[in-house]
Amino acid sequence: MRCLVEKTEKIEIMDENAGHIYSNLISFNVNPEEVCMGMGIREIKDANHINIQTYVHLTIPHFLRFADAVNKQVSLLVEKGVISKEPEQ
Repeated sequence: MRCLVEKTEKIEIMDENAGHIYSNLISFNVNPEEVCMGMGIREIKDANHINIQTYVHLTIPHFLRFADAVNKQVSLLVEKGVISKEPEQ
């Protein structure tokens, strides 16, 4: 897979060995040095029970870049009409 970064730098991403995680809940634990993002599955029969599958540790600058990238993707999906920012019913 190839992608463009900053519209000038070409990088190659090798993801053949990447694991896939399915999540319906994300938690954030924040301290002055990092953000720990937990990804898990909320039990259907007991919504108070969550099985965290993995944790992603990000430095604060990397978390800010991650948040910016997510916001840009959400805006793009809204512009294209794929999703709506309307609150769920």
